[in-house]
Amino acid sequence: MPTRVLVVDDDADWREYLRESLTDMGYQVDEASSGAEALAALQRSSYGVLLLDHYMPGMSGEEVVRKLRPPGPAVVLVTNARADEVSSALSSGPFYYLPKDASPDQLQLLLSSLVT
Repeated sequence: MPTRVLVVDDDADWREYLRESLTDMGYQVDEASSGAEALAALQRSSYGVLLLDHYMPGMSGEEVVRKLRPPGPAVVLVTNARADEVSSALSSGPFYYLPKDASPDQLQLLLSSLVT
């Protein structure tokens, strides 16, 4: 059974790019356009990985991270923010960081290291 991934980003084009890339890699993908949508999706379904934008209107990725209850999915902050801008979110748990300009190969490598 393929790993389920939840892509959370307010940029529809970026979500579509990630969905297509991840589907090509063999993952099952759902999308959310806001932190509130992400939390609702996480209550309805189980995900192996959460790809989460840091800067979103309404509720930031860091606020979403604070509301997660263990055991939750592996969380990867996929963002244009610099690592030092997301350091407080990264330090609050076992989370990962991937810049939005990372290649599909880098995304695949990170995901394969998280999914057992």
